[in-house]
Amino acid sequence: MLRNNNVVARIFQRQIQTPPPGTSVHCARRFYENLVPSFTIYDVECPDHSFRKFTDDGQYLISFSRNHQDLIVYRPTWLSYSYKQEDCHLPSRAKRFDSFFTQLYCVPLASSNEVICKDFFLYVITNQFGLFATSTAQIHDAPAIGGAIQGVPSIERITFHLLRLEDGVILDEKVFRNDFINLAHNMGVFLYDDLLAVVSLRYQTIYILQIRESGNLVDVRAIGAFCREDDELFLNSNSQRMAVADRSKLHQSSGNHVDNGVHSNQLNSDNSFLSGIKQRLLSFIFQGIWSEETDKFQRVQCLKKKFYFHFQDYVDLIIWKVQFLDRHHLLIKFGSVDGGVRLFMLSTT
Repeated sequence: MLRNNNVVARIFQRQIQTPPPGTSVHCARRFYENLVPSFTIYDVECPDHSFRKFTDDGQYLISFSRNHQDLIVYRPTWLSYSYKQEDCHLPSRAKRFDSFFTQLYCVPLASSNEVICKDFFLYVITNQFGLFATSTAQIHDAPAIGGAIQGVPSIERITFHLLRLEDGVILDEKVFRNDFINLAHNMGVFLYDDLLAVVSLRYQTIYILQIRESGNLVDVRAIGAFCREDDELFLNSNSQRMAVADRSKLHQSSGNHVDNGVHSNQLNSDNSFLSGIKQRLLSFIFQGIWSEETDKFQRVQCLKKKFYFHFQDYVDLIIWKVQFLDRHHLLIKFGSVDGGVRLFMLSTT
């Protein structure tokens, strides 16, 4: 059947035509047969910026200044020029950048010792919020203290900026100090609806934040050393009871109180645990191997070969990346030194 190539006629036909079964749109792809790029303009005069990307809805063009200190946002003007197929001579103004884009604002994001991460940008399409990141220089030989992973560099200050793209107002900021988050190509940060998951490679912690409609970044929880909110309280209370019991035993076995104090401090310093997320990982692997065999003897042999023999390899696994499967489940990517990858699903409820 012949179709009218007139744009107005096609819009009218799409409004009155019944959609195909199981769909909710009317021949939307056929409509765009009339609006396709058919000509390229070369040697366009562009500002000296580092262009990042368009937002998902095509409303904004994100770019940064060459010194990576300022954010510059443009809005496309679209359909600035047209021509017939036999006449493709466009005016000289068509080779100017401002003929196709209008600068909305220029906002300074980074301080004097910080730079904008040009490879990082997340867009909250529902509220038209943009999430940007600035950071100081990496320290590659930083000491691994306070539970940090050996060999992972440190960044003195990492700042996430939540900005309203409509007018360039900075709504909120979130700062991480002496940490390392992989910002390149959004590897260390994942956005799902209004939830934000940030992976600290240095401290092996997953920070979950919520982006409110008011423009606030609210801490929801942190998963790493502790998985649940009362884990720290439970472990501290038990460690205190164990310390009291150890001191009483040492006091009974020796009358030297100074010597008792030394032994007590040594016991407390040696009383270390794996992180909560690593404990859950080991428990999951153990239970999986345990369920493979029903015979007790075969079960023990299977655990020796598959779990205890590789126990240190499991302990050395490092969280590389996470993503939300839904609002209550995370998919965690663990990596090893030899390049092996393991995926695990974690419930956040």
